[in-house]
Amino acid sequence: MVQTIVTAVIIYGATALDLFVLLLIFFARAKTREQYRDIYIGQYLGSFVLIGISLFLAYVLNFVPEKWVLGLLGLIPIYFGLKVAIFGDSDEEIVEEQLEKRGLSKLVKTVSLVVIGSCGADNIGLFVPYFITLNSRELLITLIVFILLIYLLVLTAQKLLNIGGIEEVVEKYSRWAMAIIYIGLGVFIIFENKTIQTIVSFF
Repeated sequence: MVQTIVTAVIIYGATALDLFVLLLIFFARAKTREQYRDIYIGQYLGSFVLIGISLFLAYVLNFVPEKWVLGLLGLIPIYFGLKVAIFGDSDEEIVEEQLEKRGLSKLVKTVSLVVIGSCGADNIGLFVPYFITLNSRELLITLIVFILLIYLLVLTAQKLLNIGGIEEVVEKYSRWAMAIIYIGLGVFIIFENKTIQTIVSFF
């Protein structure tokens, strides 16, 4: 159980690093308690959509008869990890564009769309291969941890907004942290499903 919780924290933490910077931008614009509330709701809605899609895809892929084939999904987070390491992962322009277009009147919708649009492919590419490796109990624990971490992420962004330089620090180190975790998870999924061993045995 402890291992499942720790792994869930690491996995969500990898996807949350880029979101943290985006949330800082939202909170910098928000002025009222209602707008703060809308950011929380929007973050949850966007995250639930991505988790729901990932759960559905993981459920469908569980019907693949050969387990080693599922290990090939590990190439997805490895790809995203290499992409982040080489090109970075900056989505600040998306937030600014959405805020300019919609303002703060529809903040729930704006935050949800930004979460889904800017983080969708990465999150699904990371969650689906990971969910496949879990049994029902581990999956339930992971989802509970994710729900708690979503709140903690938004709360931390709100509280740390006024600390000078925090955004620059996150941007500087999140790229490499994300790359390492993504690639590490991909390698784990490949070996967990005995993909390399099976392919080698064909020759």
